[in-house]
Amino acid sequence: MERKMAVREALDGLRERLVEMNQWMYDNPELGFQEYRASELLTDELEKAGFEVQRGVAGKETAFSARYRGSNSGPTIAFFAEYDALPDIGHACGHNIIGTSAIGAAISLATAWPDMPGSVYVFGAPAEEQSSVIDDCGGKVYIVEEGLLEDVDVAMMMHPTNFNSAWSNNLAVQPLEMVFHGKTAQPAGSAHLGINAFEAAVLAYTNINAIRQYFPPDHFVHGMTTESGPAPNIMSPRSKLRLHVRAPSNALLEELLVKIKNCGQAAALVTGARVDFNYYLLRYKEVVNNHRLANLLEENLEALDLEVAPMAARPRGSTDMGNVSQAVPSVHGYISLGPAEKVGNTHNPEFAPSTVEEAGKTALMNAAAAMAMTAVDLLSDPKLVEDAKNEFGAAMKAIR
Repeated sequence: MERKMAVREALDGLRERLVEMNQWMYDNPELGFQEYRASELLTDELEKAGFEVQRGVAGKETAFSARYRGSNSGPTIAFFAEYDALPDIGHACGHNIIGTSAIGAAISLATAWPDMPGSVYVFGAPAEEQSSVIDDCGGKVYIVEEGLLEDVDVAMMMHPTNFNSAWSNNLAVQPLEMVFHGKTAQPAGSAHLGINAFEAAVLAYTNINAIRQYFPPDHFVHGMTTESGPAPNIMSPRSKLRLHVRAPSNALLEELLVKIKNCGQAAALVTGARVDFNYYLLRYKEVVNNHRLANLLEENLEALDLEVAPMAARPRGSTDMGNVSQAVPSVHGYISLGPAEKVGNTHNPEFAPSTVEEAGKTALMNAAAAMAMTAVDLLSDPKLVEDAKNEFGAAMKAIR
């Protein structure tokens, strides 16, 4: 308890700077893999606090790792920072809070417990949102695939929303592009000589709509056409349909993708078009909850006098933290800014300003405190880490 109080006191000393950084990111939103200034802001702060910083990790300019080494060997705890914004609506997903709370947790630990028995990492994971202006996303996926978590024992992060929870119920998602190839013709004069790729794309989406009633629970497909031809009086030679295909698990996602591709193949067959399929963005796997870690985080949220909700009954959204949770024992918690009627919902424009109002500042400090306190538990009792790792191993065997 004394150690946790010391960490919270150190965090209180960081409050003004963390709030300032949170506001700066809100005022200067950057899209995925373009978060040059946000990445610089976070890494500079970590470097000042004595962390060993590596920039441009995993082949991504705006990704980073920062490590603080204690005096003895022990567990290695990783906090994940996000800092990308959404197109047009800025930090309406609260990644400014995610980034600042992660470094707040790490720096407060290093300040209050410089000789901690273990190490603390902060991983800067850009481009979590699958809505970048470039066809790329998933900083955490690149970090996992680069092997940067090989010496990490436990990973954690907190995401702002409308409730407090230590549990994540997320879907696996695969962005899928269908590219239909047709043949140009004049639609009124010589339509019989052409193949309208746009018609094929429309039919493919109609086919998907026709089978939605047969989807198992919590299976979703949503999308848009991104290319449909040069003009209405020119039969489209090429049309693109972009979809996000979601399911409760990676295995169920594979089954759903077969059905969705069949919809595209059928549309191509009927219209005479040719179709290519492309996974144009990385896959995000479902989050695997680690009960040992979630219970610890839940206890620390309650110690902050926060009302804690159980795991959501229905999956909500997707995150590349799912890939981390299938690489190392992980906890992906949520911190509340307040009810939706007051602060809005994530990915809605009104949520962005809430991240820098008083509710957002309080959520930032609560998230950092809960994570830092959970790290104190793990560093103080390595058996907790072993329990989490044993649970993780069993969970991965069941999945694979």
